[in-house]
Amino acid sequence: MAESVGAYFEEHKESRDLGRLALRGGTASVAMQYGNGVLQIVAAIVLARLLAPEDFGLVAIVAVLTSFAPLLIDFGLGDATTQKSKITPAQVSSLFWLSSGIGLAIAAVVAACSPLIAWIFGEPRLEAIAVLSSITFVLWGISNQHLALLRRTMQFGRIAKIQILSTLAGIVIAIFLAMCGYGYWALVVRPIANSLLVAIGAWLVCQWRPGVAVFDNEVKSMVRFGLHVVGFSVTYSVARAVDRIGLGLFYPPGEVGYYQNAITLYDNSIFATLSQVHTVGSAALSKLQSNPAALRQKYEAALSALAFFLMPAAAVLSVIAQDLTVILLGEKWRAAGLLLSIIALRGIFQVVEGSQGWLHLSIGRPDRWRNWGMVSAVVQVIAVVGGLPFGPTGVAVTAVIASLVIALPSISYAGRSIGIGAALVIRAVGKQLIAAMGIVVGGWWLRTALTDYSSYVRICLLIGFSAFIYLIVIIGLFRFIEPIKIAAGIARDLWRNR
Repeated sequence: MAESVGAYFEEHKESRDLGRLALRGGTASVAMQYGNGVLQIVAAIVLARLLAPEDFGLVAIVAVLTSFAPLLIDFGLGDATTQKSKITPAQVSSLFWLSSGIGLAIAAVVAACSPLIAWIFGEPRLEAIAVLSSITFVLWGISNQHLALLRRTMQFGRIAKIQILSTLAGIVIAIFLAMCGYGYWALVVRPIANSLLVAIGAWLVCQWRPGVAVFDNEVKSMVRFGLHVVGFSVTYSVARAVDRIGLGLFYPPGEVGYYQNAITLYDNSIFATLSQVHTVGSAALSKLQSNPAALRQKYEAALSALAFFLMPAAAVLSVIAQDLTVILLGEKWRAAGLLLSIIALRGIFQVVEGSQGWLHLSIGRPDRWRNWGMVSAVVQVIAVVGGLPFGPTGVAVTAVIASLVIALPSISYAGRSIGIGAALVIRAVGKQLIAAMGIVVGGWWLRTALTDYSSYVRICLLIGFSAFIYLIVIIGLFRFIEPIKIAAGIARDLWRNR
């Protein structure tokens, strides 16, 4: 056990195997994340048929109001543990007790503020929902450092297994409660069960155990690092939640429910991959922090490969969103399908914006990440305010515009000190962006011409047509096949090591 625990505290060093390890870890992690996303979508399908839009709206209001809590609990200390070149067990113990204490404090604050939440939104049921939901904050606090140590050693496959099994258990419990007639309580209990099992799994897989806290200068430095990370994370989280907060204040819970389920489908198909790749990208690039030239090269290659697969995926989701939502959730959720068709367009631009964290963390400048978070939050708030008079559809449209506006500036700011700017980003994703927009234009045109077909036939035709457009532009016009070669190499590597 001592040897396995010691691996968590080895010094970061550049190695020839780094690219291979990052690709394998990233592939396994993203594959598991998509498995997790499939489970989430299956849960949405079943629960949407058992519960009413109002049930989803009630829980969504509390969820978005407390969405910053996990970030405050982690306090950026997970990224500090992952990024730090040298770290000791005593230092990680200090970070563990700090995260646990923050989690307990936030749970107490949320529970105490539950009557205020219910009063602001004029909905008494929100009080009990907020009190019970606060339990998850304590559970997050006691698992963050164990998960961070697993990320430090690039054990992304193990992390993903913990997450997917915990998600499955939470879904089963939620469906059981919904079938028994507990209504929105099924949605409240689900994340609690999920968080409990993640904590148990993290402690079982990671053999490290916390000891006595020692707050030396290194720990204080890591806390300062974490403070900058959490500064970005909280502002970004609040910015992402402003749309549902605004809708909850001015529109009935049912409208929020439609928007929330559209966001759920988007998050578990596109955004979840971006979040997972951030974890892999920042961990891998942190090992190159002493070699800016190599960091630039690896960043460009990683961004190009990510855009090659994710930009067209977002475009296809936009094209088939309305039919897909009705098939998955039922006819009563048709309004959510229109919202998803708009929201999915954000994924095309968030591929670029989401990679900024790789750079900020790998070069040790979370303070700049925090600064950009404030800029991003202002842009998002302005967008939501501009869209609110036009209802959920208006908010969805302005959110896409905001993502477009801040995509390139976010990378220019993040990579300025190591020579990464707009030119590198355009070189890395320009071809993929043109092809993805071709899918959007051609797919939306074709959809209007296929109104007489059934949803299933229309989805198949639209996916085939979108794939044809993408391959014609990417391979036929630009002769760009490098990401396909990389994917084939990963598949061969995984097959040999199956």
